[in-house]
Amino acid sequence: MPEHIMTQDPEKALAGPKPRYEYVRREIPADLTFKPDSINPVHNRFIVSTLVMALTSLALFFAPMFNGLLAGAFGGFHARRMPRALAAAALSAVAVPTTLAFLLFIGTATQSHLFYGLGFWGYTALYVIGLFIGAVTGAISHPFWTTYRVGTPASVSAPRTRAPDAAPPSRPAR
Repeated sequence: MPEHIMTQDPEKALAGPKPRYEYVRREIPADLTFKPDSINPVHNRFIVSTLVMALTSLALFFAPMFNGLLAGAFGGFHARRMPRALAAAALSAVAVPTTLAFLLFIGTATQSHLFYGLGFWGYTALYVIGLFIGAVTGAISHPFWTTYRVGTPASVSAPRTRAPDAAPPSRPAR
């Protein structure tokens, strides 16, 4: 046990001398690149699928059943899976009629003549039915149009070949 401690903190006094680090200055190799940690290029598929459905159906709001079918097919295809496509369709089925009702509310009374034949609730019913049919169709059709399958690698059209006997198995390590 030390006889005389110079500091108030005994742990610092017993820790010993601080280690010394020597820094070597070298140039960075030309092929070395830095990747920032803050950039995340992966997007959330559910949010983008919902936005695809909502924006497509708002752009085609004047065609009640067709806008739901087309928006659901695009969004369901982008969602890739049935539960994700149905959840995006449910969120879009609430958001789009709410947006249209709000736009009709802030507009003048003469602008609601768009829904004279169907009425707003008939329009909403046709939109929701078309949206869910389109979402199911888009999610089911995704594996048929792409080679993407969950859990299985994409197939290659060329058959596997054997390496020649004289070829080395790999490059020699340095």
